[in-house]
Amino acid sequence: MQVAVVLGLLAVLGCRAVEVKRPRGVSLSNRSFYDEAKPFTCLDGSKTIAYDRVNDDYCDCADASDEPGTAACSNGRFHCTNAGFRHQYIPSSQVNDGICDCCDTTDEYNSGAHCQNTCREMGKKEREELEKKAEMAREGMLLKQKFIEEAQKGREEKQVRLQELVEKRQSVQTQVDTLRAEKEEVEKPESEAKDAHKSEWEERKDVEKAAMEKRRSLDVFSELDQDSDGMLSAPELLHRTELDSDGDGLLSEKEALELLGGSYSVDAGSFLESVWPQIKEKIKSESDDPPMPPVEEGTESHPEMPPEEDEEDDVEEGDEEDDDDSDEDHKAPPSKSTVEELEMPPYDEATQALIDTAQAARNQYDEAEKSLREIEDTIRSLEKEISLDFGPHGEFSYLYGQCYELSTSEYIYRLCPFNRVTQKPKVGGSETNLGVWGFWAGPENDKFSVMKYEQGTACWQGPNRSTRVKLSCGKETVVTSTSEPSRCEYLMEFFSPAACQHPEIHDEL
Repeated sequence: MQVAVVLGLLAVLGCRAVEVKRPRGVSLSNRSFYDEAKPFTCLDGSKTIAYDRVNDDYCDCADASDEPGTAACSNGRFHCTNAGFRHQYIPSSQVNDGICDCCDTTDEYNSGAHCQNTCREMGKKEREELEKKAEMAREGMLLKQKFIEEAQKGREEKQVRLQELVEKRQSVQTQVDTLRAEKEEVEKPESEAKDAHKSEWEERKDVEKAAMEKRRSLDVFSELDQDSDGMLSAPELLHRTELDSDGDGLLSEKEALELLGGSYSVDAGSFLESVWPQIKEKIKSESDDPPMPPVEEGTESHPEMPPEEDEEDDVEEGDEEDDDDSDEDHKAPPSKSTVEELEMPPYDEATQALIDTAQAARNQYDEAEKSLREIEDTIRSLEKEISLDFGPHGEFSYLYGQCYELSTSEYIYRLCPFNRVTQKPKVGGSETNLGVWGFWAGPENDKFSVMKYEQGTACWQGPNRSTRVKLSCGKETVVTSTSEPSRCEYLMEFFSPAACQHPEIHDEL
């Protein structure tokens, strides 16, 4: 209805102009102050003069109201009627200056300037523009109304959903607490069983390491005992220069005797106990490279090696456990690297059952905890969305979660309303944050006409980047331009149906 009224008024103005007798340069609204039958009182009330002194090209009033149609007063204003177009005021200094400022040419009544009245053409052009804007506003308002209806419905649904999730969170939290307690309860015997298994495995590895160490020492003893008499003498060490202790590159007899603890010779037992600890890090044994392969069951490892007194030569028959142990004893212990790399053996059935039970409890607990986290994330998201100011009737809520791009010759700008603004070079380079959502920054009477995004990436030796987004009425939602009016302060032009308003009727029409 308002659109029709506006267009009707424009049509009337375009067809005819109402002529009302009044002094030159006076507007219709001020006509009543100029009565030729009475003295004239300055509009500021400071002075009263004879009416014939109005527009006499001499400035009598301080407010210049006695010379509305001349250039006599430096602070005066001349009113252009501009029939068929919009009226306007121009400074009195532009009256009769040879330049046509009023489209009806009334400002150049005594300058000799050749002016043409263009008001009708200008009015027609403006009416066409206003008609386009009115049509856009009408279509935009239809979309805006749809957005408002959807926003109201969506807000109600989100509030209901939020309440449901808050209630569900409590029950899931109780479930999580229960499952945590159950998990911790079954994890105790699991941990104890796993620790016992690991401890047993560590002890076994220590035994195997000790056996390997003993084996290696006996291999080295046999290698050093050149005459294989079961005794290692000092002369048999002299050629092992790697055992040199004084750094001269030779192993003297004195040094050899010191290694043997002052004795001329030692047997295998004494070698293992006192000599081997001193030389095991220095000695280069043939058995070290390449490693000796394990000895198969039932074969003799080293026939030339003297028997150990602490090892049993015979195994009692009929003892199955001893038979099993003998199988292990007859196998050569693994090398040092092999012992270190051995994997822990599988858990026994009882331990594995405890692990399976505990893992099932963990899985249940993890699933419930994941569900709780998802509920809490959704609650936070809904609370944030519901708390945002989407306009007087929620008309801007359809922008939430959306992003709009503008491509220029160098950059791609991306506006995500109520979130952030970014800039990314088309060739190389990373994305720059031009600001995150701050607040509505329009004037008091049009708050929702400007969005402010702040605290973006800091400029080099400058402030943090920020962006003002100016919203205008449009049938489509689109970013049309981006500029940088001030350093690190950006301006975006953004069109949206949600920014449309009903056309207003102005007095000048």
